[in-house]
Order: sequence, then C-alpha cells, then structure tokens
Amino acid sequence: MVEQPTSQEQAHEEEPKKERAWYFWPVVGLVALVAVFVVGLVGALVVALVADPDDAANWVGIIRDVFIIVLAMEGMLMGIALIVLILQLAALVNVLQNEIKPIVDNANETVTTVRGTTQFVSQNVVEPVIKFGALTAGVGAVLREVLGIRRALGRSKNGKSGEEG
Repeated sequence: MVEQPTSQEQAHEEEPKKERAWYFWPVVGLVALVAVFVVGLVGALVVALVADPDDAANWVGIIRDVFIIVLAMEGMLMGIALIVLILQLAALVNVLQNEIKPIVDNANETVTTVRGTTQFVSQNVVEPVIKFGALTAGVGAVLREVLGIRRALGRSKNGKSGEEG
C-alpha cells in the first residue's frame, strides 16, 4: 500500500532551495583562520605561563620560525599571483589588438560606407523626387487657377454670375 504524503511534506517539497550567498565560504574560511591564530596565541600564552622560561623560549622560537616560514610562503604565493596577473593582462592586450581593433576598424569602414550611400541616395534620388513633386504641385496650382478663371469667365458670359452692376 502506497502512503500519500501529508500536506506538510508536500509544502516542504515545494519550497525552493535557498542557495548560500557568494560570500559565505570566504567568511567561513576567514573565521577558521582567525580561530586557528587565536587558539595558537592562547596556546603560546599557556605554554609561556606554565612552562619553564627556557623551555618557553624554545617554544616561542619554534612558533617564530613557523610564522617566518608561513610569511615566506605567502610572499611566494603573492609573486605567483602577480605573474599570473601580468600574463592575463598580456593576453587581454593581445585580444584587444588582434581581435577587437579589426572589428572596430570594420565598423568604422561600414559607417563610412553607409554615410556615402546616404549622401548618394540623397543627391540622386531624394532631391530629384522632391524637385519633381514641387514642379507637379506648381503646375497643378497654375492649372487650377487657369481652369478656375475659365470657369469664372464662362459663367459671367452666360449670365449665371451672381454679380450685376
């Protein structure tokens, strides 16, 4: 027999999974690092207070040596990171010079071609069309006036004109 899930189980299954923020793991790492240093400091203080002073000096010397080694490793890591950064910067400059610059030059050439084409179309197509349209409008206006005068004269000869003097 198959059991049906309860309404609470269904609601729990339908809830969206909450993802941790991007800074969660770096914060956890930083807290762990601080905790290790605090525990080391407390341990060194306990050893210094409880142990024989000559023995404590040996422990302090060992801890000092460990910190010097850690700082040297950190310096090497920073040097490696700087080298990687310089290589990435060189790769970016290479991409900009060899890939982006030709694209920009091609776009500039295209814009220049479009500008020339629009000037050509404007001078050889649009201007004549506008001139022809203006001419036909002028001729049409003259014809309307001439035909209007003839009609007016024709009406006055037939005596249909409303003006009598």
